[in-house]
Amino acid sequence: MSDPADRFDILKAVASATGIAVLVAVFAFWQPIDAREAAVKPVPSPELYRLGRDLYLKQCTTCHGLKGEGDGPASYLLYPKPRNFSRDEFRLISTTDMTATDEDLFKSISRGMPGSSMPAWKHLSENQRWALVYYVRTLAETRAYLGKGELTDEMLKTEIPWAVLEKMMRKEVDPAAVIAVPAETSADPAGLAQGRELFVKACAPCHGLEGKGDGQQRMIDSQGVPVKPRDLTAGVFKADSSSRELYYRVLAGLPGSPMPGYQGVFTDEQIWDLIHYVQTLPAEGAEGRAQLERMTLRAKRLRGGVEIDPLAAAWLKIEPVRVPLTPLWWRNERAEAVEVRAAHDGKNIGIHLEWPDPVPNRSVAAPQDFSDGAAIQFSAESDPPLFAMGSAAQDVLFWHWKAAWQEDREGWKDIDSRYPETGIDYYPEDADYAHGASFEAVRSQTARHDPERMTGWGAGNPVSNPLRASAEEGMARGIGTFTTMFPKTEAVEVRGFWQDGKWRVVFRRKLRPEDAERLTFKKGEPVQAAFAVWDGENRDRNGQKMVSIWNELKLE
Repeated sequence: MSDPADRFDILKAVASATGIAVLVAVFAFWQPIDAREAAVKPVPSPELYRLGRDLYLKQCTTCHGLKGEGDGPASYLLYPKPRNFSRDEFRLISTTDMTATDEDLFKSISRGMPGSSMPAWKHLSENQRWALVYYVRTLAETRAYLGKGELTDEMLKTEIPWAVLEKMMRKEVDPAAVIAVPAETSADPAGLAQGRELFVKACAPCHGLEGKGDGQQRMIDSQGVPVKPRDLTAGVFKADSSSRELYYRVLAGLPGSPMPGYQGVFTDEQIWDLIHYVQTLPAEGAEGRAQLERMTLRAKRLRGGVEIDPLAAAWLKIEPVRVPLTPLWWRNERAEAVEVRAAHDGKNIGIHLEWPDPVPNRSVAAPQDFSDGAAIQFSAESDPPLFAMGSAAQDVLFWHWKAAWQEDREGWKDIDSRYPETGIDYYPEDADYAHGASFEAVRSQTARHDPERMTGWGAGNPVSNPLRASAEEGMARGIGTFTTMFPKTEAVEVRGFWQDGKWRVVFRRKLRPEDAERLTFKKGEPVQAAFAVWDGENRDRNGQKMVSIWNELKLE
């Protein structure tokens, strides 16, 4: 195979020569397979099984569930849905009999599943990833072994004998079913034209004529869950768009999904023509931008103090770190990343976030309104829990800002401000109203009412408090456990500013607060930080948001 740069130039010239209206990507997938994916797998052992079990319980159950049935506590927030391992029906395979090899599972864990909430776990060691492969294999084989009588319900409740576990971990794959990828043909004008013809006939009914995923929409997977065809122009492939991986996808299909395999339908030459055409569809750089990656953030030491103004010149002098985001409920209309700048002055720390958002959403006064927002999640542990709201054993801390809260600080927005012409009765709890005077709802500001008569406010709900700050600190010990914290000393300060299709938000707080339960930042002791962004225009709220995985934050 020729050099990657040479192949890009060749394909670009070919696409131009043929006049095919496609976008040519800078193909990161032409690089050699990561050495971490080509690792030699270890021999199954009790120690490896226990390691895989412990990792799975800590990092995977929130989505995939304790038994691997795709029913974890976060599963209702996710689309595509988490894989149900108990069905032994894996999407990314390299065989013709719908069986995933151990190497297939290793690659899926290492790369993640772009276009879903499944991140890449390549920051784990090879041994840890192989341990996960073997443990997931036991979950996938449980149903079959129960059916054969080699496994009993009693064993599942107590302990599975090692002899049975070892057999489950050593799943046999028919060597004849393993796909042998033939030599790749070269891309030329005639081949690209043929590839487009094949795409129109075989792929366009689902993926659309231009590959935008706008073909047939009423589709379900083998579990009856609605699925959408992939928008190939977005550069978000379930594995990657390397020629080898696409050959597997075309020949074997995606088990459990409406995507069929084309073994015996197309010749190898036709498959390569089709693959070369599909590789021209993504926009330049789109595939790389969709990959969740763990980044290192450095809080720059400033001598002039940490500015709360998002447009302050000091912030613009700091080189941002691009932290990729993914929607938990997948959509193509999304912020692909948030740019993060961090700084401290020895007393305070500031974190500056910037992300694209074409339309600012600053109100929640009407039922159909949803606010833009951002949050930073922290863990002081070197081995943190899953980035999804912590766990019962490991709590996480949050800084949380919403544009609507900031707007309300300048003037509380309620139904009377959203619908000023609405006819309503006089509110007797309005402390400023003089009995007998004329009354207009727009003048009856919520902040001037008696809290005891304003239900949520009177009950202490911080979201209902018209005098609240524009941000909050909180903690969580798992999905659905977020609890607002009320600092005894200075709370986190946040200021957001929208301009030219972007939000810029600064979080600022003391490095060492007096409250013991709040996070302390110390030089030489990195903390883990994850980010979340809400887009009100896309009706984001609560758990429907765009998130990053953990990133390491260090003080300079």
